Amino acid sequence: MDLQRRTLLAIVSCVLIWLVYERFFAPPLPEPSTQQQQADSAKKEADAKAAEEKAEERKAAAAAPKVPVAEHRLKTDLLALDVTNHRGLVRGTELLSKHFINPDGRGEDFLKLDGNRSLVIGFDGSETDFKFPRDPAWEPTGKSDTDWSVAFKNADVEVKGTLALTAGYEGTLTIDVANRSSETQQHRLTLLSAFGIGAENSYDIHRGVCATADDWEAFTPSDVQDSSSEVRGRIRWAGLDSKYFASAVVPTPEVAVQSCRVGQSSDGKALTTTLAVEPVTLAAGESHQYVFGVYFGTKELERLENFQAVPGAHLEDMIDWGWFGGLNRFLGEWMIYLLRAFYNLTGVWGVAIILLTIVVKVLTLPLTFKQMRSMKKMREIQPELEEIKKKYGDDRVRQAQEMQALFQRSGVSPLAGCLPMLIQLPIWIALYATLNTAVELYRVPFLWLPDLTQQDPYYILPLAMGALMYIQMKATPSGVDNEQARMMAWMMPIIFTVMMLFLPSGLGVYIFANVLLSLIQTLIQVRPTQTAAVKKS
Repeated sequence: MDLQRRTLLAIVSCVLIWLVYERFFAPPLPEPSTQQQQADSAKKEADAKAAEEKAEERKAAAAAPKVPVAEHRLKTDLLALDVTNHRGLVRGTELLSKHFINPDGRGEDFLKLDGNRSLVIGFDGSETDFKFPRDPAWEPTGKSDTDWSVAFKNADVEVKGTLALTAGYEGTLTIDVANRSSETQQHRLTLLSAFGIGAENSYDIHRGVCATADDWEAFTPSDVQDSSSEVRGRIRWAGLDSKYFASAVVPTPEVAVQSCRVGQSSDGKALTTTLAVEPVTLAAGESHQYVFGVYFGTKELERLENFQAVPGAHLEDMIDWGWFGGLNRFLGEWMIYLLRAFYNLTGVWGVAIILLTIVVKVLTLPLTFKQMRSMKKMREIQPELEEIKKKYGDDRVRQAQEMQALFQRSGVSPLAGCLPMLIQLPIWIALYATLNTAVELYRVPFLWLPDLTQQDPYYILPLAMGALMYIQMKATPSGVDNEQARMMAWMMPIIFTVMMLFLPSGLGVYIFANVLLSLIQTLIQVRPTQTAAVKKS
């Protein structure tokens, strides 16, 4: 009992001491710094201004006349655009070529906007004197099989937009801005494009591309997941693409676009580009016109090169040719030409790929023969190399000198086996890029493969290629010791088999054909040497 009393007394004493300290001795709370007060004040002002702007937007939207949603379809021989007056001009696409018809009878909608809109006309509020709602009431003013016109008008401004398809996958977008007020106005036009991300995978990357006068930059959805990326300077064009399809907006030379911003839509379902034109000042009653070329279609080299809406745009820069840039592009253009020529000859794209592989193999035969001869010479002097390593194991300098002397006596260069492979590397990468971006292979079946742009659903090609590569590795002369050769004979087929499991089957056909041809070449080249060795023994 005494212990409980002392414990209670201790607790009460602690509480009393704390209360007395807080009341009479505790230091006062620090006053907020001037900088902090200014920052808080600025934040409050900014929040109040934003709230006021949103309130004004809501009032303007409420006061604006309600326009019913209107929809229309524009068509050329290759493309249909579903257009609207709600939120943006384009709500969907349909490719009309038989090559892109789905089982349900409709053509491929490669934009996959899923409720988002493309070609959204807007204005930068920080550099525009008039109020323009985020969702203006666009009034349809004209339509035909190839044209769609809308207009927005209030007391201060009138904005007209006309989207016209010209031919193929091309068109133009014309925007007129008129000052209806009695005072001078400044505005800065923006134009947003969108491209649905959909079921993206590692071999069908979606990109937002901003091209300047001298260069271009590309951004993937992961690059702009947290915040948008902006490219400043004179913008040549802005594009959105997947592996086989693209949309692009190209300003005419009279339209000075100062920046290109790549981001994502608010729902994260689409990648977007936003072009911002330099500010324009209009006197009372004055108007200004902006003209853009637009492209919605396939990434076919000739169509991108010959874009007629704005000549000299060089939309072909959207095609990714791989590491070696211009060299790969030069080689890739010839390979596309040969691939189409073989298709016209055979009528089967899979056979065309095999014939192209044979041509590339024949052209590189001198290099592969040289590589093989070097590897055989290295195998012949392998015992002497091992002896030098054992004899001069503690003297690295003497060991290197003796090995170099052996190479000179035998006429062997350690780099001779690598040099032919390095020379062939740009050719292989160009062929890879050619097959990896050839839209002609889209949804084309071959043998058991339902689509040459998709992976082999039964994994027959990867497994067969792995078996052939193992046989080739066992038959190929090696310049390394037996233990390393045995390890490589297992590792290389396993690595390539795993890699091929998820590659497009068109590339799989090429790799399988290439390995088969390499095996045949190895057996032909190695067999005479083995026969001579048997006779000599």
